[in-house]
Amino acid sequence: MTNKEILMTALRYGEPPRVPWVPYVGVHGAYLLGKDADEYLKSADLICQGLAKAREEYNPDGLPIVFDLQLEAEALGCELQWAKDNLPSVIGHILDKVPLSELKVPTEKDGRIPIVLEATERLVKEYKDDIGLMGLVCGPFTLGLHLMGSKLISKMVKNPDEVLEVMEFCSQVCRAMSEMYLKRGVEIIAIVDPMVSQISPQMYDRFVLTAFKPTTELVRNYNGISLLFVCGDATRVVPNLCKSDTDGFAFDENIKFAYAAEEARKHRKVFIGNLPLTVGLLFGEVEDNIKFAQDVIEVGRGPGFVLAPG
Repeated sequence: MTNKEILMTALRYGEPPRVPWVPYVGVHGAYLLGKDADEYLKSADLICQGLAKAREEYNPDGLPIVFDLQLEAEALGCELQWAKDNLPSVIGHILDKVPLSELKVPTEKDGRIPIVLEATERLVKEYKDDIGLMGLVCGPFTLGLHLMGSKLISKMVKNPDEVLEVMEFCSQVCRAMSEMYLKRGVEIIAIVDPMVSQISPQMYDRFVLTAFKPTTELVRNYNGISLLFVCGDATRVVPNLCKSDTDGFAFDENIKFAYAAEEARKHRKVFIGNLPLTVGLLFGEVEDNIKFAQDVIEVGRGPGFVLAPG
């Protein structure tokens, strides 16, 4: 089996002959090339070179094309602060300046989207049969926070109807961005919504749960795979993740791996994780990471499991 076939078997809740491995190479691609992160994220050439280097160095079964949750926010008019060694951050919320009614769903010509799509077309041509390429889109809740700022959280209580309107718009942005990838032959869409770890299970069900539907139904129409990526201690919403309409979810070191695996398997959901990022990959020795990987594989081995950083 090819690397891609191994990954796709697991993502369709099968059990391949070995555990698939997906390193989240985002601006780490810039590091591999000796380039600055801001330069990397503005160049289709560098994005392609970074993934080529990652393919060579890490022998992955899949790779994200671009890991930049500010892409859609920037295209919608949010102000970014750029960094040389990290992702950009949103420092200006567009809904502080204009009403939601004036925002339009981004097109293939807005912001840096054309750069990402050019890289996507080239990478699909090069790696379509070799590894699983992942199109990452900013999740509706996280995008809503980019657009509105922290007021979104308080308005979930004070003005829930307004928040639901924002979430509906963001879900359409998520769908549109996903279709840009799908039309170019990307078969795996990851909805990256790290901020859902900050809300209660009840708030998740009310505001977030159905917001994924437009995207997941679209992905299903393309016979693709949809995943939900979360960050932080999202332990309390793991049952909610399992109720979401994606094929599975990825989580980080803040969630107990055995618990997430058990819940995922109850619902036949793919689960992806969860090598310790800080004590392991960032500050640990090679031997430490081998042991961490062995421990995770021992618990996760079976259908629907993909090894990845936490």
